[in-house]
Amino acid sequence: MASRPALDVWLYDTLIGTLSEPTYGKLRLDYSTEAEARFRPGSIVLSTSMPVNADRRPRGDVVRAFFDGLLPEGDARGALSDEFSVRRGDHFGLLSAIGRDCAGAIVLVPAGTPAREPDSRVEPLSELALEDLIAHLRERPLGADIDVRVSLPGAQEKLLLAIAPDGSWGRPLGGAPSTHILKPQDMRFGSYAAAEAFCLDLGRKLDLTDVGSYVVEIAGRPVIVVSRYDRRRAQTGVVRVHQEDVCQALGIDCSDQPRRKYQSNGGPSLAAFARVLAEFAPIKDRSKLLALTTLNVAVGNADAHAKNISIIHDEAGAVRLAPAYDVTPTTFYTNIPTPDGLKDMTDKLGMWVNGKRSVHDVSAEDLVGEGTVWGLPESTASHVVSSTLEGIHRHIPAAAKSAKIPEAMVDFVASRTAALVAGKSPPLAVR
Repeated sequence: MASRPALDVWLYDTLIGTLSEPTYGKLRLDYSTEAEARFRPGSIVLSTSMPVNADRRPRGDVVRAFFDGLLPEGDARGALSDEFSVRRGDHFGLLSAIGRDCAGAIVLVPAGTPAREPDSRVEPLSELALEDLIAHLRERPLGADIDVRVSLPGAQEKLLLAIAPDGSWGRPLGGAPSTHILKPQDMRFGSYAAAEAFCLDLGRKLDLTDVGSYVVEIAGRPVIVVSRYDRRRAQTGVVRVHQEDVCQALGIDCSDQPRRKYQSNGGPSLAAFARVLAEFAPIKDRSKLLALTTLNVAVGNADAHAKNISIIHDEAGAVRLAPAYDVTPTTFYTNIPTPDGLKDMTDKLGMWVNGKRSVHDVSAEDLVGEGTVWGLPESTASHVVSSTLEGIHRHIPAAAKSAKIPEAMVDFVASRTAALVAGKSPPLAVR
């Protein structure tokens, strides 16, 4: 099969390189001289796994790991492939079709074309049009079509929109950046949207995130609206902020094995990610990662896998832990209807804590032990864990009231937090 036209890779308004496919399924990245001139040789502004070097061409698994990591997973990827007449499994073809607005500051366009079309804009949406987009996300994930070329990782149904100049919702046309993610609730999980809003509120009160969130009803379903932390407003308009998830940062290719984002399926550990933070980020970020891990354990979130934690890369090349996102009390949910009958949500951790594989087996001592493995002094790790648990306990009532979660969920999180404070492993359930 002949090689296909290459893609220009834009980052922070600089043509950082060219992505090509010399042979089918094999990707190569050629950094530009402009990239070295602006970001300096060796900069990790694109990825910690691919330092900028115009004389060396990253290729193979590390390139595919990063760029495939920009695409949705599962049924959403298949539906988008069908929408854009791309053969299923053709990762490069799908990147060519929907790479104009990705996670972070990456923009992918056919070689030689501008990063943003001249007529890019936010097209206001009517209420009926918004309801239609939400109602048909399964057939048209992300709201992508010929005019809206957007991509975002994950398997959950979601819609990418932007705020129009008048404050209403709009579709980001022609490469305009999206600003918000709308996630309709899977109705098998009662109050799931409110549960995520509750956990994000706790995260904000603990200074672990600045992601804004609220729940509305659209097309008969609760929908959580989440602001994108990889976007910021400037005098010139909305600006993209670069980020990458743990798999991308470590060069772990999940393209053919989506479940590799879980440590139990050969994915990365918290310790491996902490080593990235130790090398490139301030020491306080390892403390924040430990606080985030403590929050996940306290609320019963077993799904904190390697694509649900990320780092931010600023224009100067500095790295910091990204704000918390996708935090929910997954293990609260039991007897979920599936094709194989009723099942509980798994308690197996996406990334283990001090060797413990179940979120129900982790104690405060385990959290401290995990932090010391990352190089944190035991006194620092102990303070982070205890102060985070105290903060969760203190903020549960206000966060629960704001998100309007069921009393049973409040009791679930409160009892888990209390057990951790008391030096015990959290209870399995309180229902």
